[in-house]
Amino acid sequence: MKNYFDFKGTAKRQEYWAVFIASIVMCIIGIVITETIPLVALVVLVVTLWVYVATTVRRLRDADLHLAWIIILFIPYIATVAAVVFGIVGSADKKED
Repeated sequence: MKNYFDFKGTAKRQEYWAVFIASIVMCIIGIVITETIPLVALVVLVVTLWVYVATTVRRLRDADLHLAWIIILFIPYIATVAAVVFGIVGSADKKED
């Protein structure tokens, strides 16, 4: 789980799921502290989004999927299903076996 902010390279399923779960927790924390410290909440949410998108881009690359699939993450409801599918799809190197 290195390269949190980096869009280069690949991300295996384990790293993707760890970032996915951490993103959910951080979003909940960001939403809770929005009422008390809005600026800190904004920073938490932006950083969380950046890390999640970077990891998803690397995961798409690892699964040998087109990077345009990242757009689906910004469509409500469908994004949840897509996030789970991205985490389930196997790596490209294992598909060739």
